[in-house]
Amino acid sequence: MGRGKLETMRTHLEIDGRDFVMSGDHDIGELMHRIEAAARSEPTFIDIATVSSLVSVLVTASTRVLVYMERTDDSLSAGTHQTSFLDWDL
Repeated sequence: MGRGKLETMRTHLEIDGRDFVMSGDHDIGELMHRIEAAARSEPTFIDIATVSSLVSVLVTASTRVLVYMERTDDSLSAGTHQTSFLDWDL
């Protein structure tokens, strides 16, 4: 399988079900360490720079955090998926 052009990745941080798209200049490893440290201490606010805002999140030992990467390359045929869906007989 050829690599073609390199895809751009976008990082998402989901905190207690709320999704935040991270800014490209954010050090995700460092942020994950700050979240881990906050979860081990008394409830603590941490600041997160998203694409469009600065967010302060109160992190506790029971805060649910998910970090995931999403490919943002549009060279894959997105129209194929949409067409397949629209061609279904209902």
